[in-house]
Amino acid sequence: MTYKIVVTDYFKKQVKRLKKKDRLIKKHLINGLSNFSKSKAIHIGHGVYKLRLNRDGKGKSGGYRVYIFVIETDGILAPICIYAKSTKESISLLQIATHLENVKVELKYL
Repeated sequence: MTYKIVVTDYFKKQVKRLKKKDRLIKKHLINGLSNFSKSKAIHIGHGVYKLRLNRDGKGKSGGYRVYIFVIETDGILAPICIYAKSTKESISLLQIATHLENVKVELKYL
């Protein structure tokens, strides 16, 4: 299935912070989102998937983790949060829920 990728301002702010250390992050992110497949991502629940992204010189294990909200009925992919694996081991379900709510608020106004 081909998805329409919707990037919120909330998510753009997160990418902007990471872009200071990795100028190629946008390239990796676009590639990962445009080639998204549920079979290659980890299902978290409630339409949220975790995707591992490469980072130049670090591979997937030292790369990024992106959480994506998939709205099947509309065919929409909305990234909700991203972090560098080198700075955080993982994030809690509560943090994911908070990010999801912030993105859902923006999606209502699109």
